Amino acid sequence: MSKSIADPEETVVWAGSVSNWHYAGKWFLIVTLCAVIVASLVVNPVSFGIDPSAAWIGRAVVAGLAVFLLLWIRLDRASRKYTVTSKRVSVEFGIIAKSSNEMRIQDIRSINLHTNGLSGLVGIGRLEFSSAATDDADVIFWNVPGAEKIRDQVRALQA
Repeated sequence: MSKSIADPEETVVWAGSVSNWHYAGKWFLIVTLCAVIVASLVVNPVSFGIDPSAAWIGRAVVAGLAVFLLLWIRLDRASRKYTVTSKRVSVEFGIIAKSSNEMRIQDIRSINLHTNGLSGLVGIGRLEFSSAATDDADVIFWNVPGAEKIRDQVRALQA
């Protein structure tokens, strides 16, 4: 799906990506790694019998891991874009090679909402849009924030 909408009557109702709450474990690990780096700067490594140059190498490795996790989150979020317009729902995925699935609002026959655990309590869920033509979902929004609100917006567009 292109960034611009060809039909001037079509407007974007909602656009988003995977929720940051989906990456809560990775965010916790990043914060923990940063805390380890700060703690290693406060404590003198010689008092523990650690060579200062080895301490700097360890800090660099820990910092590199934290940066790697940050880049992973950024790339994963950038690889999936969800859009609801006044005429269709679509998902675009990929960074270099892109693929997309879309469905006209009028063709949607069922919308399934799945939430679970703590993420479900904060409104994150999986939305599955299906038509009468298939048994499986045609368009799926994975771990999307405000899933119930999006479902209600699509239902309102169908009316």
